[in-house]
Amino acid sequence: MTQNQIKVTFQPQGSTVYVLPGTKIIEAAAIAGIIIDTPCGGEGTCGKCKVKILQPQQKQGDCLSCRQEISEDTVIEVPQDSLLLGLDKIVVDSNIVQKIIPDKRCEKVGKCYGVAVDIGTTTIAASLVNLKDGVEIAITGNINPQISFGDDVISRIKHASAGPKALAELQKTVARQINAMIENLCSQGTVNKNDIYEITIAGNTTMEHLLCGIDPSPLGQLPFKPSWQGANAINASELKFNINQHGKVYVFPIIGGFVGGDITAGLLASNILNQPQPVLFVDIGTNGEIVLANNGKILAASTAAGPAFEGARISCGTRAATGAIEKVKFDDDCEFGIIGNVEPTGICGSGLIDITAELLNAGIVDTTGRMIQPSNAPQKIAQRVVIDKNNQPAFVIHKKLKITQKDIRQIQLAVGAIRAGISIILKKAGIKASDLKKVLIAGGFGSFIRRNHAQRIGLLPADISREKISFIGNSSLAGAKLALLSISARQKAQILASQTQHIELSIDSDFQNEFASAMIFPA
Repeated sequence: MTQNQIKVTFQPQGSTVYVLPGTKIIEAAAIAGIIIDTPCGGEGTCGKCKVKILQPQQKQGDCLSCRQEISEDTVIEVPQDSLLLGLDKIVVDSNIVQKIIPDKRCEKVGKCYGVAVDIGTTTIAASLVNLKDGVEIAITGNINPQISFGDDVISRIKHASAGPKALAELQKTVARQINAMIENLCSQGTVNKNDIYEITIAGNTTMEHLLCGIDPSPLGQLPFKPSWQGANAINASELKFNINQHGKVYVFPIIGGFVGGDITAGLLASNILNQPQPVLFVDIGTNGEIVLANNGKILAASTAAGPAFEGARISCGTRAATGAIEKVKFDDDCEFGIIGNVEPTGICGSGLIDITAELLNAGIVDTTGRMIQPSNAPQKIAQRVVIDKNNQPAFVIHKKLKITQKDIRQIQLAVGAIRAGISIILKKAGIKASDLKKVLIAGGFGSFIRRNHAQRIGLLPADISREKISFIGNSSLAGAKLALLSISARQKAQILASQTQHIELSIDSDFQNEFASAMIFPA
């Protein structure tokens, strides 16, 4: 028996879609191309996805779009401050310089272009490249619209596991966004999309499964095994990509359950085995991927850092968008920098690392993470410590923006997970942090953190000099560009993925002990 679909209209956008009964408002909005902000991951705790039901009359009023289901024809008003309008710091570039001679695949074709794509959980970055000379024509970045189905990969795995229609919905959502980005790239570079013959894609394990329409449910349960690991070559038409009808798509090989093709691409781009050994590669995000290369051997692990660095589960947290406090410094008073130089609306990941480090230095937070009244802090800093409505200490950054005791605990969890992962992978290799010759920080978020503050809170090893820490930006996209230009680069990526030993931290007997130790901030 088929269900009648329900008409949903969004104002002031004027978009109308048809969905099944029981669909949440936020999911209907995503289908309409309207991305609503959900920094709490759709748990209903942040209140930032509020919308207003205009019709039917008996249901008029405000509600949370992540919680409210639709049961009849509905008209919904989406206020401007509930929209995720764009992330100001989508990293589409890297600090990696690697020369490569393009293959001769396009010799018999007139104009010949390719698109490299990095699919992140939060953002998508893409680059249009001339396959004849390797010149980058245009770059662009945008939000991953799957964010409407959950901020983290677990939420999306759960949604996709509801059945083939739910999986197809997630696949179409991301393919539609990539097509829109290809249109943008072609417009920037004055290129006909029929002259695009290749797309290379690097993403985390879940994102690659969803893009290819492969059931990701095995990733949501022990032993967290992906449905496939090797590189995937697909006709562009199968994924509904609007390029040349004979176009091909190359998807990067996966290393393990939560160590995906984006990390393989990063290892390729950073030329990991030719770096001074031992070298640590860390991609900091909702999942922190950690790779160690030593004496020609590669170990890799992933740890669930949680969404704190994306601003989720932080009382005044936000993503790195206009209005976000991105930098904090204590002097005589608390000074901060804001993206867009506007009135601050919250604090993003890099700002959270800064303020945690400064609170530790000022004696407002002790090594256990407890907030206390400082004894030696400057007067203006000390006066910012207040008791909140929950009878807990909090630090006032600006007006109503406060860092609470609960926020510090969330930061401890995120830092502790990554720090524990690093400790275990070093222990497996039989080396100490002080033995590291180099630390490479990859990913968009990693480009904006400050070395000294990351070391102060224990996010990065304190036992190495800051000069050994390098930020390499979007290494995933850089690797995708290399694979776009060279078949041999793809072969090298396959070799790197196959020779990397994946360590599953969730079943490692040492992880809980290391995690408990890592929850203590360095003295």
